[in-house]
Amino acid sequence: MNLILVNWVKYCTKEVFKTLKLLSIGSAIVLTVVVVKYKPAYKVTLSGETIGFVIDKELVSSKVEKYVNDTSGNIAFREIDNLPEYELKLISRDRKTNEKDVMLAVQNVTKTTYKFYAINSGDEQRAVMESEKDAESIINEIKSDLKSEIDLKLGIVEIYTDEYKVNTLEEAKNSLNEVKGARVFEYEAEIKEKEKQEREKVLKLAKTRTYATAGSVAPSGNLNGMALSIPVSGSISSRFGERSSIRSSIHTGLDIATSSGNGIRATTTGTVTFAGYKGSYGNLIIINHGNGVETYYAHCSAIYVSPGQSVDSSTTIGAVGATGNATGPHLHFEIRLGGTPVNPQNYLY
Repeated sequence: MNLILVNWVKYCTKEVFKTLKLLSIGSAIVLTVVVVKYKPAYKVTLSGETIGFVIDKELVSSKVEKYVNDTSGNIAFREIDNLPEYELKLISRDRKTNEKDVMLAVQNVTKTTYKFYAINSGDEQRAVMESEKDAESIINEIKSDLKSEIDLKLGIVEIYTDEYKVNTLEEAKNSLNEVKGARVFEYEAEIKEKEKQEREKVLKLAKTRTYATAGSVAPSGNLNGMALSIPVSGSISSRFGERSSIRSSIHTGLDIATSSGNGIRATTTGTVTFAGYKGSYGNLIIINHGNGVETYYAHCSAIYVSPGQSVDSSTTIGAVGATGNATGPHLHFEIRLGGTPVNPQNYLY
């Protein structure tokens, strides 16, 4: 009985080893076939859609993360609704894996926002530049030859857009030169209009004022309650409101010809507001007497007072000369009421 049991065990063991051998051979054959025909790869899906297969999941994942977080250059930020998902699969060895297709699919669903610098004139956008430095450089170049009083109202504003569209330097300059040309034309027109109005105002005053002539009523010597005295003795060489060969505009004062160096006195009590050189006036002294009254003393050869100094009719404020636009030594004397020249001969000489 024992012999039969032993023989049976030996037989079963032999059959088990035989079966295991066959299974091993079969598994090896299957594995060989799988290895020959298939390869492991990661199926990549984006929002549930397959976008490709890749071999190196970590490498591709790293590239995707780097792309999404890139803020180089003019990129302000990038947004993507969902990141790719990866699933290990066996695919045919004939099937190609392509990282570029995966990255392209990611780029197509990623929203990129750029930061640029807009040059505005007032509320109007005139150009868009990649860098703030370029924008500042163009503005400085455009304004370099402008008068300080001409304001182009140019400013730089950061803008954010999903479109990479900027102007070239040449395009920006052309656009800003249009603004410049229009503003300069406008400014010159404003100046001409002001000059025209000033000429008309002076001419109107000249027509309404009477000149002192022989037999006419003598000047009052009083202005707004202030007693006036003549600033210098001499002969009148050019009257208020006249024109001359060297003067195209209406004469806004009275010219008193006298010897160079003769002292000039203040016509009445006041405070010096200007004492220095001023264009065609040459050396000029301006005195404010209050009540809207100012007096001008021009073409001086010397100035003896300074701004802020109080003076009266006994104060010698300067000396007669021919500085500025003058053909010979004389005092150009003006009286202004509220900033408007009036005829000095209504009060003096």
